[in-house]
Amino acid sequence: MTATAMKKPPPYGAIALRKDIIGELDKLAAKLGLSRDELAENILITAMEDLDDQLSADEAMKEWNASGQETVSLEDIEKSLGLDR
Repeated sequence: MTATAMKKPPPYGAIALRKDIIGELDKLAAKLGLSRDELAENILITAMEDLDDQLSADEAMKEWNASGQETVSLEDIEKSLGLDR
């Protein structure tokens, strides 16, 4: 078996980042006691979860608006209950 055939691809992907972003990652990672990779992975996972939540919320709002049901604001509910100040 050749050396090339023995090489396996790494179990991760790579992305290109601007040098200033890498510098900021390194600064933050050092402050947090993490490696650059650990911090980048944590940030990406959090951002992707947040984006997925936002997309789900947007879709739910579209469905709600299309349903024709009435929306009542918290302010209007408080007024109707005599809780407005």
